[in-house]
Amino acid sequence: MNKNKNPIWVFPDGFILFETFSNSIEEIEDFLITISEPVSRTKLIHEYVLTPYALYAAVTSGMNGDDIVKILRKISKNLLPKTIFRMISICTQFFGKIHLILFKNNYFIYSP
Repeated sequence: MNKNKNPIWVFPDGFILFETFSNSIEEIEDFLITISEPVSRTKLIHEYVLTPYALYAAVTSGMNGDDIVKILRKISKNLLPKTIFRMISICTQFFGKIHLILFKNNYFIYSP
């Protein structure tokens, strides 16, 4: 696979640049919106940033940390920085582990 044709750059501080003039931009844009927060979206370059809140939202929508890393590796031009692995791991490993359920006016804690 030619890394130069991949559409995103991932930086150690969680900043992501997305080249929108590449192929399959709709799918990649949906993925980036799921895992990160948009900063700027001009015609040719979109900027996003990974945040704990965005990663939490990604987990609540059904993604896990391993899936996020796997997809980022696949679509990134550069090697993912180690700080990004740590951030994704820390932010996703504990989210969604318990559920608060309201049943007949009583709250229950459920752990799958």
